[in-house]
Parts: sequence; C-alpha cells; structure tokens
Amino acid sequence: MNRKKVICSCYGITKGDIADAVEQGAARFREVKKQTKAGKACGHCKKKVKKLIKKLAVSQSH
Repeated sequence: MNRKKVICSCYGITKGDIADAVEQGAARFREVKKQTKAGKACGHCKKKVKKLIKKLAVSQSH
C-alpha cells in the first residue's frame, strides 16, 4: 500500500493517515472521519475510505 497516496483530496488525507487511525482503534468510518476528517467535506472519498478500513481490519486480524 502506498501510504502517501491521497484518498481525500478535500483535506489531503492519505492512505497512511487512514491506516494510522485504524491502528489507533478507529474501526468504523465515523470514527476514522472524526480522527482524520476524511469524508467530512464533499463525501466523494467515502466509498474508498470504507473499503480501505475494511481491508486494513482484515489485514490486522491475521
């Protein structure tokens, strides 16, 4: 995963920012949004963020 790839262009949130939030215990989109602001403005990245959260949760459980 490219941690530097921007996933939320409104706030410049990267995949790494999302991964860090998940590692710190944010397990749901609402929690990640609260921690990072991803998906808070236009909402265009919401699906991408949710997909990434799910992917990260699976990789953490292994």
